[in-house]
Amino acid sequence: MNDQTTFMLEQKRPVLHKLIDELPAEELELVERLLARLEMNRLWKEVREGFTQDWSDGKYAGLDELIGEVRKDLKKRAA
Repeated sequence: MNDQTTFMLEQKRPVLHKLIDELPAEELELVERLLARLEMNRLWKEVREGFTQDWSDGKYAGLDELIGEVRKDLKKRAA
């Protein structure tokens, strides 16, 4: 993003604040849910990228084996 684009985006911030301030109360809940969804999507993307990198780095190489051992142990206890 270049400086001009960043500047234009920052100019939108006060306009958006003003629009939110003028919304009827019943529409604020919708805006809040929308913002929460956007935040959730952003955070989920970060988490996914982190897991993808961890898998690529081999950090979960023994996970399948460990899960198999735990399942065997649980079956023995259930029997």
